[in-house]
Amino acid sequence: MSEHAMTWGETPSSDDKLWGALAHLSVFVGGFIGPILLLLIFQEKSKFIKYHAIQSLVLSIAITVSGILISILSAVTCGLGGLLYLPWLLFLLAPLWGAWKGWEGRWEGYPGAGDIGKS
Repeated sequence: MSEHAMTWGETPSSDDKLWGALAHLSVFVGGFIGPILLLLIFQEKSKFIKYHAIQSLVLSIAITVSGILISILSAVTCGLGGLLYLPWLLFLLAPLWGAWKGWEGRWEGYPGAGDIGKS
């Protein structure tokens, strides 16, 4: 029997919880590269880690795309669109929330990301 959580909702091991939390925190170090690496390494070993890596990857892509859009809007509006960076900074707190949920062993994703990664 595997020591990793292999079915949806199964109680994750302490290793699963650690790697689930690190999947979210890896966004701060390597952007979307960290979640991709964890997804590739653990996709067959643990559904819990895979789920949190996919959720982290989706958030990382959303942060990157929204940052680019705000930059374009800021350029078009002669800097006025740059005010949107203030609420955008809250996006940067989301990986901490995701890491906390992973550390607790909860199968919860980001609001708005829905069931992405539940497969």
